[in-house]
Amino acid sequence: MKICLQCHHHFNQTNWNCPACGYIPPYVEEYLTFAPELAAKSEGFEVEFFPQLAKLEAKNFWFKSRNRLIIYAIKQYFPQAHTFLEIGCGTGFVLQGIEKNLPHLTCSGSEIFTAGLNFATERLCKTTLFQMDARQIPFAEEFDIIGAFDVLEHIEQDEEVLKQMYCATQNGGV
Repeated sequence: MKICLQCHHHFNQTNWNCPACGYIPPYVEEYLTFAPELAAKSEGFEVEFFPQLAKLEAKNFWFKSRNRLIIYAIKQYFPQAHTFLEIGCGTGFVLQGIEKNLPHLTCSGSEIFTAGLNFATERLCKTTLFQMDARQIPFAEEFDIIGAFDVLEHIEQDEEVLKQMYCATQNGGV
């Protein structure tokens, strides 16, 4: 279910036009944007790191091993999952692994910086990408699985993000 960030109305429809107040989130570049004021610059991470990350991830033991563990855990413990959201998807490296190894999942990726989404767009085929502040997730009971990998340590209000993730997860999800 979607949540309008203007009036907080919950609604189910394919588009983001709020039936209660008419608010439509803007697009920045080509991405649906829920926190446009943070799309270019925010505390906790430097956007200048995205090109370097995109270059290194596929060759780095940490990123490769982490992907194998994430994919294993989903296959082993959540084989019936249908929907997956990655918060702070960065350059899309995790989602690329999930798309390849778990093609049955409908994936979404969010990133606070549109610069990261530009790299993710190059890597991904079928994942829906959008800009979002994890402290204000515009979904309720929407996803079977939500992941935030190497993200919470960059956010001072980490407990609020965890509460938001819980609310956006379907009953029985993780």
